[in-house]
This record gives sequence, structure tokens and C-alpha cells, in this order.
Amino acid sequence: MLKPRKRITRKEIKEDPLVTRYLKIQKFYNKHSRIIQYGGIAILAILVIGILMTRSKRNAEITAASKLGVAENYYHAQEYSKAIDELIPIVETYPGTQSAGTSAFYVANAYYALKDYTNARKYYQICVDEYAQNELIGAASYAGVAACLETEDLFQEAAEYYEKAAKKYPKDFKAPFYLKDAGRCYIIAGNIEKGKELYQTIRNDYAESSVSEDVAYLLEVL
Repeated sequence: MLKPRKRITRKEIKEDPLVTRYLKIQKFYNKHSRIIQYGGIAILAILVIGILMTRSKRNAEITAASKLGVAENYYHAQEYSKAIDELIPIVETYPGTQSAGTSAFYVANAYYALKDYTNARKYYQICVDEYAQNELIGAASYAGVAACLETEDLFQEAAEYYEKAAKKYPKDFKAPFYLKDAGRCYIIAGNIEKGKELYQTIRNDYAESSVSEDVAYLLEVL
């Protein structure tokens, strides 16, 4: 004979852990529903803004890249003035994009080729400050600033930038060349010991480089 089912009392229902948890959540929601709703709206807004910003950046990259393609034709043809006219708007209109960084570097090189070292240094410095994480242009931009400083006989400052070019990008194939330039500029500035130190660094860390034999002789005569 089946036993009659035991009726669950309201007290027992309330004492059930799951029911108790649900009731607490419901009570909390009822008390803070407005805050929760506003918070949900805020999170949704952040997500939407994030998506729009990502899409905007992607569109900016595409547009900047297409404009860079046109400017590169002038740059590689060594029509530097025309290249500069095409490249500067990319730098100014699409900051932060990869194409803007490349454009700034091309502008600096173009000005340097035109012997406008003031503007060349300005755009190399933009690359150093804003696009140095791009290894393709980072080391060369530090070295570019250094080369411009040399034209002003600022050899101590030039040496420091050459040294940064090498030490921030030690795997760059030109790193030992930058160290040699840094050593040369330190020596011209009167800091012979620092110059010798960098030459020795080349001997120790870049022994296989063609520069290593050059500085071996310099170490002997200094």
C-alpha cells in the first residue's frame, strides 16, 4: 500500500538551500533593480563603443594603407617633395595606425634626403615617441634622430641616440653598426672611455659582424 505523500510546509520550502538562495537573489534584485539595470545598460554601452572603436580603427587602417600606397610611388621614385605632400596628411589624419607610422618614417627620410634636417629630426622623433614598438622602423628612427643631431655637431646627444638604437633593438642586423657610430660620436664628444666600452661590446656581442674587426683596430690605437 502506497504511503501518502508528505506535504511540504511553507517553512520547509523557505529552509531549502536553493530556494533560500533564490529568495535572497530576488530580494537583492528588487532592492537594487534600478542600479542593476543601469549597470547592464552601461556594460552594453561599453561593449557597443568598443565594437565601434575597433571597427573605426580597422577602417582607418584600410583607408590609410590605400593612401600610403599612392604616396610610396613618389617616395620610391625619389620625388620627395611630392611624397611629403602625400604622406604628412596620413600622419596627421590617421594617428596610431601602422600606415601613419610608416608614413612618418618616410617623411623623415624624405626630408633628410632633401637636407632639411630640422624637419627630418621632427618626424624621426615622432616615430621614436609614437611608433617605436614597430621594429621595422624603431631602430632606424633612433639612428635617424642621431644622424640629424650630428649635422648640428651635437655629438654627445647623437651618441646617446645611436646607443639606444642598438640596445633597444639588439637583434636588428644594424645594431653593431649603431654601436660603432655611438662609440665614434662619444669619442668626438671627448668621452673616449665610453667609446672604447661600446667598441668592446661589439667585440663581445657581435664578434661575427664585419664591424668587429674594424673596432678591434680602433681599440688598439685609442
